[in-house]
Amino acid sequence: MTPLLRFELAGAYRGRTAVLFAAGFAAASAGVAIAGLAPGGSLAVQGFARTSVSLLQLVLWVVPLAGLGIGALAGAECHDLEFVAALPLPRGRIVLARWAAWTAVLGAALGVGFGAAGLVIAALAGAADAGRYAALLGVAVLLAAATLAVGLWIGVAAKARLRAVAIATVVWFVLAVGVDLAAIATLAILPPQDAAGGLSLLLLADPVDSARALGLGLFRADALAGPTGAALRRVLGGWGAAALAAGLIAWTVLPVALAGRRLARADL
Repeated sequence: MTPLLRFELAGAYRGRTAVLFAAGFAAASAGVAIAGLAPGGSLAVQGFARTSVSLLQLVLWVVPLAGLGIGALAGAECHDLEFVAALPLPRGRIVLARWAAWTAVLGAALGVGFGAAGLVIAALAGAADAGRYAALLGVAVLLAAATLAVGLWIGVAAKARLRAVAIATVVWFVLAVGVDLAAIATLAILPPQDAAGGLSLLLLADPVDSARALGLGLFRADALAGPTGAALRRVLGGWGAAALAAGLIAWTVLPVALAGRRLARADL
């Protein structure tokens, strides 16, 4: 497994995707850290708590798009690895190694972005809530791992790169926007007390909403959680945060397993 993981890591780092993502995310994160013009006309940097809530919105849009897109391409390219597939090892390990390599790469890129913003905040606004800010990085990595897994599954099933990217784009729209629209419709049809159970399930059924709930819960900003905010106040008590984290892990493990099984049955 180790040589295969090294092979996949070398391939992931060889391209420009990781460097461009890291640079772009670092620039965007540092920009978010600078809140805007203060009344006196100078730039003002907010603290970790307020910046993290704003940075979370960037994470919820960019990370799933990158994870699904990169995962879809990586999954489709598994069908071109005839030499590796001919080695005496289960094909599922190819998918697992590819997922692990890209998770490490995207995790490092996210670390660069969060680190750049964190240095700006710590230097100009102090280090209060830095621990929760670091925990938000963990939530972002969990979301990246989950969406990469889903993207890999899509790519292995679609085989063709263009088809895989097209499906991944549709899935990204559904996860980022479609589930919230369903939550709004649920609230419009059912009374809030009757809709709470369904909205809680939507939090677990959508990795993007799970990450949003975890991130906002870190800073007790659950009122900003959108249409699932009312359900979030009930879910994020006691076992709620653990359930959301377990949901993100399930969104990672199950697609990787399904992608490995699909590749094992494919005719390369």
